[in-house]
Amino acid sequence: MKIRKHITNLFTGILASVIVLSCNIPDDNINVIHFVPGEVKNPVTITQVIIKDPNLSIFEKLMRRIENSSNSASGKILSQLNLPGNTTVFAPTDTAFDAFMQANGITNIDNLPLATIQSIVYNHLISGKILAADFTTGFVSSQATRVSGSNTVNLSMYINTTDGVVLNGNSKVITPNVELENGVIHYVDKVVDLPTIDKLLSFDSNFSTLRTAITYSDSQSASPVIFDAINNTNTSVTLFAPTNTAFSNVLTELSKASLQDLTPTQVGNILKIHTISTATTTAAISSSLFVSRTNTKLQTLLTGTVGQINFNGTAKTIKDPRARTANITVKDLQAINGVIHSVDKVILPTTL
Repeated sequence: MKIRKHITNLFTGILASVIVLSCNIPDDNINVIHFVPGEVKNPVTITQVIIKDPNLSIFEKLMRRIENSSNSASGKILSQLNLPGNTTVFAPTDTAFDAFMQANGITNIDNLPLATIQSIVYNHLISGKILAADFTTGFVSSQATRVSGSNTVNLSMYINTTDGVVLNGNSKVITPNVELENGVIHYVDKVVDLPTIDKLLSFDSNFSTLRTAITYSDSQSASPVIFDAINNTNTSVTLFAPTNTAFSNVLTELSKASLQDLTPTQVGNILKIHTISTATTTAAISSSLFVSRTNTKLQTLLTGTVGQINFNGTAKTIKDPRARTANITVKDLQAINGVIHSVDKVILPTTL
């Protein structure tokens, strides 16, 4: 299935939970580092650098729209980034935004919905002051959010430090470590993607066998169930994602040399039992909704009792229909269309 790239479709259904407002803070607030928009001479805060640098004019423009859209002081993005604190900002240049607009068919960035702008901008902010040399390869949480049931969750970002600092697979830090009184700015050459589940999997090489399995399972299907589920931005799913080691171990367990020794349908059934048709965080699964139950029965995309698994909210484990136990090793990796929980064992249905 082709993924539609138009940005307004990509972000449909994302409810931005960040509320934002203006730079006009009362003069008697002693915590404010004051600035006059357009007249910043010697910038010392994140906001002042963004305002002063003409190469960040689009980023500033989007921030000003957020700033002026809200009536809540907690949401004033330019005001907050002008106050004492510690924030890391990945700042896309105007060239980066021009390329982003062209790639997504955006002729006028002013026409983007506010929720989309909030998601884009906050996806370039992470909490804390982190210099380039201090990043390690792995997932972090950005300040972009989505609503998951009754909870608001932060989207995940994958940082790869193999060759410099690369965010979500394609946005590279080109000017690092602009240190300021309230954080640090790293200039990036591309707008950081808001990731789908499929994208998050693609960033981390530990899930390469899983992605191969998804492609193989859909190879003879007119309706690619798993691929559609992890790319569809109009719905949310939970994916229990086995690592490469988990796949290697299950092939040994099944006396198979490779995935291709199973049929695409068999692999598809294995993948379906790893997928739930709602975005369910580990906290939500084991919340008061299930009272004190240590074993919560979850229906997967594999229909019938053969596709039911038991989740232990205390131990963060899953028991499959064969009474095999998988441990959740990395939990709550948040995408715009659901959540990933990494597991150390491939879950199996009763029969393939």
